[in-house]
Amino acid sequence: MPVRVRVYKDINIQIGEIMVNLIAGTALLYFIQLLLPNILKSNGDQAKRADKAVKNLMESLPVFFTVAILSVVMEIDENMSLACYWLVSRVLYALIYVSGIGMKTAAGASSKILQPLRSIVWVASAILLIIMTTNLI
Repeated sequence: MPVRVRVYKDINIQIGEIMVNLIAGTALLYFIQLLLPNILKSNGDQAKRADKAVKNLMESLPVFFTVAILSVVMEIDENMSLACYWLVSRVLYALIYVSGIGMKTAAGASSKILQPLRSIVWVASAILLIIMTTNLI
């Protein structure tokens, strides 16, 4: 009996499927982050940070979804790897924010809490979205 191997006639089909998986992964991240504040409600500080993290994600989701879908339609292959990096950066952002990694009080202000690592990851995710957007032009 001959072995059947699935071969893609066009590499763009495979890249489009990967981008669709990244879009689905982003939606899954959003749903998980929506649940986190309720899951963590016994730990007040973490629940508050989880709520802020999901609100931050909600701000960038429309841009990501628009750019990702247009990338599939316009067959912009370069955006596939950028979308993957963006998703990883958003997962890292949520983990850093919710867990409180790198939190420290600002000098001279006892109520101001800084998380420089979180800010660096956020800037990286914003830059990735900008690059993805410019690739569409």
